[in-house]
Amino acid sequence: MGTLERPAFGTPNYETFIYEKSNDGVATITLNRPDRLNSFSRPMGVEFKHVWERVKWDDDVKVVVLQAAGDRAFSTGADVKEGGWADPTISPFDWDDPGESLGPKQNKMWKPMICAVHGMCAAGAFYWVNEADIVICSEDAQFFDPHVTFGMVAAVEPTGLLGRIPYAEIMRMALLGNDERIGAETALRIGLVSEITTRQGLWPRAHELAAIVAQKPLVALQGTVKAVWEARDLPPSIATKMTLSYPQIGNRVAQEGLERSTVPKAKWKLR
Repeated sequence: MGTLERPAFGTPNYETFIYEKSNDGVATITLNRPDRLNSFSRPMGVEFKHVWERVKWDDDVKVVVLQAAGDRAFSTGADVKEGGWADPTISPFDWDDPGESLGPKQNKMWKPMICAVHGMCAAGAFYWVNEADIVICSEDAQFFDPHVTFGMVAAVEPTGLLGRIPYAEIMRMALLGNDERIGAETALRIGLVSEITTRQGLWPRAHELAAIVAQKPLVALQGTVKAVWEARDLPPSIATKMTLSYPQIGNRVAQEGLERSTVPKAKWKLR
């Protein structure tokens, strides 16, 4: 069997975000449209599809951190001043879901992603939050979904939150629209985020967590992410049976050449 030829991605100059890779196995994507509150556009969607494929095939990258430039917002969703995402010139049944471009899971990229949220995180920004494996935020974070306020059905983003936070919290956010925002402490209480930091400490903390995760074998990380993510769609008893195949396949690959007794003991922290 021949060796799989990996795609060549070069060093593209992304216009909607900054892509950086460090020597500790962490790639950082920084949304870089602060003048537009880091809202996404179709050009951003094209660039995200490219970067997820790039990360997928780069064995030097084990974990991705997604963060955002500027002081006001992580992201406020689709850029409505650029016409939003939907194309009014074609049939609504031909529209595509932004998540097909923006999200790592929908692009079959199974390396862990950590979201570092500050400021406003609204509407379509949940495409990223919903597909993140770890979400942390700074003290100024505000989560909300304004769709119904503007006469739009809130559907895809709230549905993506199922399994992450309680139904009642999802519906409260979706139905109250612009009249209420979820602050950092409430986000922590309902499980939307797992940690709160200062604004200054947000990015360093996200990278610190990513670097810790990146010390683990890549196949073990990918298998864990894929198994648990796909199990969310299954009844518990079936999920338990189906996910057994992942360690059956992945453990042998991940542990090849790894002597368990030589793995250094971690200086663990209590959370």
